Amino acid sequence: MKNILKRALCALLCLFLILPLSALSGCSGTGDVMIKVGKSEITENMFVFWLSRYKAQFIYAYGASVKETYGVSTIDAFLALKDESGRTYDEIMTEYLYENTITYLIADYLFDKFGLSLTDDEKKEISDTVDGLREELASGSKSEFNALLAGYGFNTKTLEACYTLEKKTEKLQNYLFSSGGPCAITTDDVDAWYRANYQRMEQICIFINSKPDTADDGSFITDSDGHVVYRDMSAAETTAARERVSEAMAKLSAGIDFATVAAEYNENTASEGYANGIYLCRDTVYDAGNDTSKIYDALKEMKDSEIRSVELSDTIHIIRKLALDDNAWESPQNADFFSFYDSAAGGYVGLATYIRTPLFLEYVENERKALAGEIKTYDEVRQRHSIASVTANYIF
Repeated sequence: MKNILKRALCALLCLFLILPLSALSGCSGTGDVMIKVGKSEITENMFVFWLSRYKAQFIYAYGASVKETYGVSTIDAFLALKDESGRTYDEIMTEYLYENTITYLIADYLFDKFGLSLTDDEKKEISDTVDGLREELASGSKSEFNALLAGYGFNTKTLEACYTLEKKTEKLQNYLFSSGGPCAITTDDVDAWYRANYQRMEQICIFINSKPDTADDGSFITDSDGHVVYRDMSAAETTAARERVSEAMAKLSAGIDFATVAAEYNENTASEGYANGIYLCRDTVYDAGNDTSKIYDALKEMKDSEIRSVELSDTIHIIRKLALDDNAWESPQNADFFSFYDSAAGGYVGLATYIRTPLFLEYVENERKALAGEIKTYDEVRQRHSIASVTANYIF
């Protein structure tokens, strides 16, 4: 479960919240203040909004795997379970989301510090979004719309406040890291992030337990969606596969060239198309929803040219660590490893654009440390709400 939870927490940049209306105070506004610094503040109903949104995204992305892993029928049943530290997953995830809420608080503080403001068009975009939701979901009725929001534990004012703060955070990030900004990203910045967060390798992959089903001509069989169909391997097949791993490792230990051994033993031909090797990005690996992170973690421990075997659920990978080459993100041959989907942009972006987000979070965290003595927290308000106590918000 640790890997699933780690991916779930790391994969999503911001937080998402919700709770029953009866449990909220100050419902005519945005609730009691939960945390503040200077003139910037986050209220409990804003926290509820973000909790509810995150809960929905967690269920959508990880719900099925969590329920299967733990044998529970609902996510709330999972949240009641405890990890080895004795804390419930509800406590762990709520704490993480609270910490992320402070990112919004500091972003709002810095937005004012740098003298930024939203334009009339940006404000209109927010109001138009809320008006559009009201029209779509409540036929334009303010009372009906607020009644719908109340079912999630907040109201129109909270919704507008959260959308405004998200827009401010986005604008602050663009101001800091765009060309000419105080933290404009340089080639050196990209290179430093690349070297801190990427591993490069070549591999020999051998299937165990299950393998792609093949046609008579040896090609992989796919389903109607184009996905490769896997079949279970017999115990004898898996034993034979493990023997192939031992044979390949013995040949490599004897000094036979890695490419020569790979040509004989590699069963995943897709990797053979990458002449420059395979580049693993930490963020992509931990967000992948599988156990590929074991390979990344092994590579971090290895020296250049070192060879090691790593067993995953259905494969054993014999990996050889390669040194990171210069400016790898600029090579068209490596494009598959340096392209990231950006929902805000509505498409894929390169490494230089992608790293704005982690660098922004690092920048905000440093500012948070500097402001630690000025941040006021109201624990009695914070403790009213948790991810288990909210309703999953798939709409807002």
